[in-house]
Amino acid sequence: MAVANLNSVDDKLKAMYNEQVTTNVQQGFVDKSELLFEQMNFIAMANRQALNLI
Repeated sequence: MAVANLNSVDDKLKAMYNEQVTTNVQQGFVDKSELLFEQMNFIAMANRQALNLI
């Protein structure tokens, strides 16, 4: 993409995301390490099954 086209690309992106809504929610820290650990174990098990290691 040429540098000269950046303004038109920027305008297209503005138009594309014009109707999108963003929120600014003040939320405290949430520890999701257990959820991450469970997901990683699930992925590891699926990989072991796919590789016929179990």
